[in-house]
Amino acid sequence: MFSLNGFLSAGEILDINGSFSVSNRKDGIPVGWEANGPTYWDDAATVALNLIEGKDGQALQITTPSKAIHLYSNGIWPISTGDQCVIKAMIKGKGEGALGIYVYPGCGLVQKTFQATEEWTEFAAKVTVPKVTPAIGEMRVVIVASPGSSVEFLNVTAEIVK
Repeated sequence: MFSLNGFLSAGEILDINGSFSVSNRKDGIPVGWEANGPTYWDDAATVALNLIEGKDGQALQITTPSKAIHLYSNGIWPISTGDQCVIKAMIKGKGEGALGIYVYPGCGLVQKTFQATEEWTEFAAKVTVPKVTPAIGEMRVVIVASPGSSVEFLNVTAEIVK
């Protein structure tokens, strides 16, 4: 995924397992993703992988009654102030969620929210790395389900635009 000099090529699609291959965990979280708990995890939440007829891959469904759920990709990629990350996904469900990035060190989550509908809808979040001190150096892709939501994510992709 990295070029020989250690940096991503402009426009390169990040390997985040956005088609959600199987989970080998009791909590249902797919391979390549982790929950940001306990802060952004609800023990009453459910996570499931659903086969969708006529679609590639599996949909990741997150249902959370009372707390926001953040799942982040295991991969960490270099990124700099002013760079943009474009995260796209097909979304379906009830309630609100977000696509975004965690930026390091210490800046937290940069995200764009969406309102899920009963039909599959493509959502694209273009987020820009803010200027902070110390300077940003790395990022992870994040998907979010807001409290009281049941959201399915399908074919999640991400790319960095310099």
